[in-house]
Amino acid sequence: MILFNGPNTPFGRMALATALELGLKVENKVINVFDAEFLDAINPLRQIPTLLLDDGRAMFDSRVICAYFCSLRPGRGLNPVGDRWDVQTRWWLAVGLMESSVQHVMELLRPKGEQSPSVLQKYKRRIDYVIGTLEAAADQICSNEVRMDRLAVAIALEYTDFRIHRSWRDQSPKLMNWLETESQRPSLVATRPQERSTAPPAT
Repeated sequence: MILFNGPNTPFGRMALATALELGLKVENKVINVFDAEFLDAINPLRQIPTLLLDDGRAMFDSRVICAYFCSLRPGRGLNPVGDRWDVQTRWWLAVGLMESSVQHVMELLRPKGEQSPSVLQKYKRRIDYVIGTLEAAADQICSNEVRMDRLAVAIALEYTDFRIHRSWRDQSPKLMNWLETESQRPSLVATRPQERSTAPPAT
């Protein structure tokens, strides 16, 4: 399997970290999605991450890829099924935090005269509100059970640190304290962004 990925995207990081958590062998190929015309034939949206299976089939987006990886190791319980809608909802909320953070950064990358203060404020409010909601659910997220919601929340928070600000920590002490330890998970250490890129963050 080949995972077409970018250097800093939280969505691709979530997919790769999931594979590492499950002990799956995946070739992680970092590409410049804006120049990757070959990707059009695999994923008509030309987005990363995109997973290319050994039989030629392609899978996208990040949640589909993660769910597929989890289906290959059902005994690990990383993606609980059945009535665990609470896990699915928190997972989706973390993905929404990633999306809002990426959109915030994309707006900041526009020329100064074209940036919209109201749009930036909208994303900031959404980011703050989502983190506050996650803080209220910290007892469920910061459990001993390794699940997709827990992994996604850690990645979303680290992306917020990396690209936007760290001030969320002042209002979210439970998540802040948890992340100090959680961020040392081998799958998160191995996939952590290394530098602040000036290119538009690929989703």
